[in-house]
Amino acid sequence: MNRSWFNYIVVFVVLTLVGVVRLPFEQELSNELEERHILAPAFDMQARAGLSQKGFIASFGSLRPTLAALYAISTSGQHARSDWEGLGDSFETIVLLDPYNSYYWDVGGWHMAYNAASATRDDKSLAPLRRRKLSAEYVEKGEQFFERGILANPQSYDLRMAKARLWSRPTSDPDYTKVAESLEQALAELEMPERQRESVRRNLFYALLRVPERVNEAYSLGRELYLNPQNRVPSLVNGLCALQMHPRVDVSDPLSLTELYINRENAFRLLKNYYEVEDEYKPMYGVAELLSNIQPSKTSQ
Repeated sequence: MNRSWFNYIVVFVVLTLVGVVRLPFEQELSNELEERHILAPAFDMQARAGLSQKGFIASFGSLRPTLAALYAISTSGQHARSDWEGLGDSFETIVLLDPYNSYYWDVGGWHMAYNAASATRDDKSLAPLRRRKLSAEYVEKGEQFFERGILANPQSYDLRMAKARLWSRPTSDPDYTKVAESLEQALAELEMPERQRESVRRNLFYALLRVPERVNEAYSLGRELYLNPQNRVPSLVNGLCALQMHPRVDVSDPLSLTELYINRENAFRLLKNYYEVEDEYKPMYGVAELLSNIQPSKTSQ
């Protein structure tokens, strides 16, 4: 074998071995720097590409949060002009400057998923199909903002809830499966005070009862929540009442109207509100019939 080729092979093998040996150390060092908020978190390929294009940012060191704040102030003009593309680019720069400030991820996601999506959907200068397509793309960008923000700030309660709210908006096409998944992830991964945890569990109940395949889980969770008197708010007791009449829910020991509502008058008032609020995703089996059976007579009114 040619000696020069042999030398190349030896160098290649040595470099490879050195790289393999260094990899665990470098990964550990990288993790430590991320935990100490010295190194920005490893985002997806698109975000890393943006970071490389804005490599000058790294040279500002401790001034980066200040620059992020100045950038954030300047976005008000883009918002006023409905410059959604420019606004999105600005927030990409802002979160690269200050990735551990969950506020910027929250606001950036809100601008994309709500303001940009809504304005585009209502823009009559665009063809209907184009409006719908652009609006859906902005909603997706907003969701990605929330997800990347959670990656950088895994203990952010606000970002978790923002992601869940995104898919429960009645003005768009809600996806309660995604809402439930987001809330379940928050419950599994976040440290929360008990009162806040109960609030998230109630919201999970409201999401699950709107997912046909998970109504039994919703009922089980609702019964658990019901054991705490502080959870017996109208939306919870109405949901439990409706689920007890659902043909696909396994109910062995149903709660009585008295247990749920204290008296028939209260039951009629609260169930009437539940029935009259339009929501095609809520279970309505038997609700109309129950209302007619417990409606107070005119002589008793």
